[in-house]
Amino acid sequence: MDHTVFRTILASMGEGIVFADHKDRIRFVNAAAEAIRNIRACNYVGRHLLKTHSPRAANRIEKLLEGLKSREIPFATRTIQVKGKSFENSYYPIRTGHGHYVGTLMVSRDITEKNRLREENLRLREQVQAGQEFAGMVGKSAAMQPVFQTIMAAAGLDSTVLITGENGTGKELVARALHRQSGRKKAPLVNINCAALPENLLEAELFGHEKGAFTGASQARPGKFEQASGGTLFLDEIGEMSLPAQTKLLRVLQEKKVERIGGAREIPVDVRIVAATNRDLRREMEAGRFRQDLFYRLNVIPVHLPPLRERREDILALAELFLAQFSAAMNKPLKRMTKEATQTLLRYPYPGNVRELKNALERSVALGQGDELTTADLPEEMTGSALSSQAAWPPLSQNAEGLAERMQAVEKQLVAEALSLSGGKKAEAAKILGISRKTLWEKLRKWEMP
Repeated sequence: MDHTVFRTILASMGEGIVFADHKDRIRFVNAAAEAIRNIRACNYVGRHLLKTHSPRAANRIEKLLEGLKSREIPFATRTIQVKGKSFENSYYPIRTGHGHYVGTLMVSRDITEKNRLREENLRLREQVQAGQEFAGMVGKSAAMQPVFQTIMAAAGLDSTVLITGENGTGKELVARALHRQSGRKKAPLVNINCAALPENLLEAELFGHEKGAFTGASQARPGKFEQASGGTLFLDEIGEMSLPAQTKLLRVLQEKKVERIGGAREIPVDVRIVAATNRDLRREMEAGRFRQDLFYRLNVIPVHLPPLRERREDILALAELFLAQFSAAMNKPLKRMTKEATQTLLRYPYPGNVRELKNALERSVALGQGDELTTADLPEEMTGSALSSQAAWPPLSQNAEGLAERMQAVEKQLVAEALSLSGGKKAEAAKILGISRKTLWEKLRKWEMP
């Protein structure tokens, strides 16, 4: 194989290639090296390699070249920073079949994005471990940690994700987090609610249509797949999709091509699919309402969002976040929650999950007066729940001793709930209860509670 073939191969490579001969004169620079390093080959070919670097860098490279020529080191890799970018430069000695040194091959890779993703992953991991806000979601509860860990692990991949959970648990937030932490974040995140459109319109929205494809189609229109090309397509409420539409969706996922309604050509699409549903798709399959092959195509990486009633440790943190957001948006002073309001929020079962809590606090900030959030500011269904919870306590005895025992039992129950919500952290439990740490310690010591 002659040198022309080798030069053609090197010129076509996606990695930056620079070759210097046995006298360290640059003899070849490929197009990728020009693009990666933002240089022109004609300004470098023929020059001594060391003369293209600063004196300090030249000293290091000279020692590196000596090691390669003398066989002290088989190859070398160094990372450099140039104009805000990170490059990994690898140096390999080139020898003849008899072992004679003929030059050095330098391979340059732009690792700026790789380093950024690694640093971002580390930062997010530290956030999760510290129980802070994660990618727009709040959750220090044990139930949310697997969710955050899965998002971190899956964000950089192109694998399909299926998010399940009750209405109002934040499935769209997960889709947004997956997109924002991915290498596709500069491309669009396109959402479509599969339950909001009838079958024929859903297909037109997903796959697009050509001019005249149906009545009212006065011009061609790309579908959501084309709009999301290079990015992420979020298929919300996928469980509501009809079987015919499921069949067409499956074909697109398999072939990575769409055909517009009324069109005759296939259009390649590059999208990452994230789907969500509040239905049990396994039961839907058993009932014949959801295709098994589509389910397994979607359920590559499953993410299940727990209902708010199973992550009560997060209620107050979410409440404080929503209060701050709505107070700023409505230009109102930040409200402080009273002890009674706090206890009401903690006791409520939240059938509407995080969305219900958010709506309740938006209403409270909008209509409430003063700088405190009281039970009077909360929706009636929440305060009614708290009252019904209290009504479930045992009836009062008709003597003072019975009243004292009952009050102590109620106190113990509230303290136990606060300790459970705080994960055993007594300072935080005292804050939830609205008492001092000293008072809480005294009660625990009196009751011989751990």
